[in-house]
Amino acid sequence: MNREQITELIFSILSEYDIRGQKEAAELEIPVEASARHVHLTEEAISILFGKDAKLTVDRPLSQPGQFLSKERVTLVTQKGKIDQVAVLGPARPAIQVELSNTDCRRLGIQAPVRLSGDLTGAADVYLIGPGGMMEARESVIVAQAHIHIPPEEATRAGIEDKEEVSVTIEGERSITLERVICRVSSQSGLAMHIDLDEANACLLPKRGIGKIKVRRGGKSGQRNRKEAKKKPSDEVLVTEDSLPCLVGGKLLTEAAARQLTAGEARRLILSDKIILTPSAKDVLRHAGVKVVRQGGKAI
Repeated sequence: MNREQITELIFSILSEYDIRGQKEAAELEIPVEASARHVHLTEEAISILFGKDAKLTVDRPLSQPGQFLSKERVTLVTQKGKIDQVAVLGPARPAIQVELSNTDCRRLGIQAPVRLSGDLTGAADVYLIGPGGMMEARESVIVAQAHIHIPPEEATRAGIEDKEEVSVTIEGERSITLERVICRVSSQSGLAMHIDLDEANACLLPKRGIGKIKVRRGGKSGQRNRKEAKKKPSDEVLVTEDSLPCLVGGKLLTEAAARQLTAGEARRLILSDKIILTPSAKDVLRHAGVKVVRQGGKAI
């Protein structure tokens, strides 16, 4: 090995031990709940399906304050199939929303889009049948996108904003990492991550499943940094631990990575505090006329 290769190897090893005294990424632990197929109904739909002036009766409260599993059940019907005994959640909502897994949709012979709860754009149609009647629920069926309900104090502590996308690792016998998980920050939220049964089965979700988000206390999570990087002009690039596939171990900016970066139009690189710049990479960037600074504007 030559001197340059030895230097790169040493930096790669030391980077795992946070040698510059930078803040370690913290892991926010979140209870993970499998959300089985269910229906949200309007007051009008409740009257049609269960009888005039009918009300939902509480079976048990859910993790989100004010929401509950009712004792009522409905049947979902399409031209190609049906599913009986589908749970109805309360309280009543302004619009009918049917949340299914993709497996459920195949069983019914429909194609439903992956949407965040409340977004029914392009939602599929289904018939609902209750003991008091039936109705067509047009544009009501979605496959719910994995999401996290998070109270403001937890969000602030983790540096997470409402509607931010994060990656979550669910640990267990078959650990998986879910990307593009939406954070829903609200004072009405209880801390919980919701996934559908397809996702729960994929990771063999235990009874008390836990998901972990890597966040930086007092800072910003990687997904928001990536969004901000995209907003930068083409001659300026923000480099974070998870924004560039050419980084070694997510932290080390090597000579090879530097050459990839200089191949574009970037004339200024902004490195997050966790990125370690090797000497050979620094030389490549300097010769290419690329200015390198830390977040906050400190020159390197």
